Amino acid sequence: MSIQYSEISNYIKEDNKLGEGKEASVYYYLDKVIKIFHTDRKTSIKRISDTGLIKLTELPLLCFNTPIDLIYDKDILVGYTEKYLEEKENNFDNIDYDSIKQDLYTLSENGFCIEDLFYNYIFTEDKLYFTDLTCYSYIKTDVEFLKTQNLKRNTTTMNNFLIGLTLFDAFQKGMSNEYTKIYLANEYRLENCSDMFYGDFIKKENKITK
Repeated sequence: MSIQYSEISNYIKEDNKLGEGKEASVYYYLDKVIKIFHTDRKTSIKRISDTGLIKLTELPLLCFNTPIDLIYDKDILVGYTEKYLEEKENNFDNIDYDSIKQDLYTLSENGFCIEDLFYNYIFTEDKLYFTDLTCYSYIKTDVEFLKTQNLKRNTTTMNNFLIGLTLFDAFQKGMSNEYTKIYLANEYRLENCSDMFYGDFIKKENKITK
């Protein structure tokens, strides 16, 4: 769905502002949030193409907070809305590895490569969600080889995140020695699950110990 900036401009004001990141300012909007792109980006990471952003709204992702409404100022795409997520304390029991694995396949099959993942996540009451998908890269393709390469890359990125977060206390606010933790996570991945999804590795290990 698309909406015009003028239709929601009453929500885009300081007393309705939730904050801002390197890419967008964020405003509360009913049961959603509005994200309006900065005119001058505060990150060197390239924003996803408009075509890729539109495609994200069509994907049935389970653990990635996808755009819902695309916001246009006349013909220019200036932002989007997404589901409002109420952040809770990190709870690793709420990591749904099966759903994450399914989402990795969906993203990869549809031409997406995950970028800027490590700090863009939120634990809610019942789930771990990944946010700020508009830094992901997108290339439309029907080539199976490229889809397979996407999946390998996305799985590696996700594995490093999950291992770093759950085993080495990485990617959390106020923590230190992050580069060391990322290195340790990557070494653990290479040693234990270089060719498989980390969630599957956990299942395999649990079966062995039972």
